[in-house]
Amino acid sequence: MQIILLKPHTHAGAAHPVDAELDLDEPTAQWLIAQGVARAIDATESTQPKSSALTRKGD
Repeated sequence: MQIILLKPHTHAGAAHPVDAELDLDEPTAQWLIAQGVARAIDATESTQPKSSALTRKGD
């Protein structure tokens, strides 16, 4: 599940700032959302760079 952080958070030993996007398992993501630390995002909202392998030729 894709989430975006609303507050700074340490995950897997790494500090992540506000607006960081993480791809987490569903229970962990839901827990962070319930704590007010993150919100769910969908693929169209992601600001992460897209893989060049997924870009149409000529773009």
